[in-house]
Amino acid sequence: MGSLIEVDDNGRVRTITLNRPDRLNALNTSVLDELADEVRLVAEESRGIRCLVVRGAGDRAFSAGADLEEIRGLDADQAQAFIRRGHRAITAIERSPVPVIAEVDGFALGGGFELMLACHVVIASDRSQFGLPEARIGCIPGFGGTQRLPRTVGKAAAFHLMLTGSRIDADRAWQIGLLSVPPVPTAELPREVAETAFLIASGSRTGLANLLEAVRQSTSGPALEHEAALAALSIASVDGQEGITSFAERREPVFTEE
Repeated sequence: MGSLIEVDDNGRVRTITLNRPDRLNALNTSVLDELADEVRLVAEESRGIRCLVVRGAGDRAFSAGADLEEIRGLDADQAQAFIRRGHRAITAIERSPVPVIAEVDGFALGGGFELMLACHVVIASDRSQFGLPEARIGCIPGFGGTQRLPRTVGKAAAFHLMLTGSRIDADRAWQIGLLSVPPVPTAELPREVAETAFLIASGSRTGLANLLEAVRQSTSGPALEHEAALAALSIASVDGQEGITSFAERREPVFTEE
């Protein structure tokens, strides 16, 4: 099997593509580990790179989230180990000294939505859809969403998205502050991203890193640890496993825990 991450350089811009189009670029352990390694490589070794672009392969999704086939059946300890892999990759993006652009075309759901939240710039097509559906399957966001989303859009919009598990379209995402620029037609998305990436990459790498450090709102370590523990317990719970199974079987979940 080929790499689940594709890397392409164009001058000072590096594009990282999540390469599981048949699975809507779902995030499994291998994808998360490869993504974390690639982002850290840019930070530590690839000094000529001044902007990163993260995108999904295919024409349907940026990423539809964590791979439910991998987390199905996990106990709390196993679930927390998986979640920590997600934290490693997504925190590497958030703390990258090189600006990271999320190029979103299609679904950005669950863990894919959380990955997008960690990027410094988000550019999306007008057909994109966004959401954190975890509440619908008895779970909670576990890759930092409970911390980053309220800081991005405010508590009111964040609670609505997380508690209802509903999806929003690109226009609504722009209205509440999820996107860096208004949504663009799908055909124009690559050009818009490329122009923005090259503009960013024309800056000084040191200057860009200093700017990111100056404005970054550091994610609380204790808060992320608490989220990870609760997310793991949710995944391993009777209702969490029922929700994951029902989603895979395309039926409504039957929750039994009070």
